[in-house]
Amino acid sequence: MTARYRLTVIQCVPDYERWRAVIRDAPRVEIPGRIRRTVFRSVDDPNEVMVEIELESPEAAQQFLTSVDLRDVLDRAGVEVYPPVFIGERVDDLSE
Repeated sequence: MTARYRLTVIQCVPDYERWRAVIRDAPRVEIPGRIRRTVFRSVDDPNEVMVEIELESPEAAQQFLTSVDLRDVLDRAGVEVYPPVFIGERVDDLSE
């Protein structure tokens, strides 16, 4: 199994449409090793979102975090609480 890494952020946003517009308009940062970026929205709370960025290495995740002014993006999106950021390595596939 090829190692894959995930940078995951779960946050409550006061206004999903505003948050989405800010995220879509944020400058695209090209990070070598980024595979995909996905947004999930809670079925219980439409203002809770989870962003997952799949990367080839933990260094790519760190490079991404230092290349974006995350606090500025969150401020423009109306998010007051800085969310925890999780960088994890895929270690097992339990679907079998």
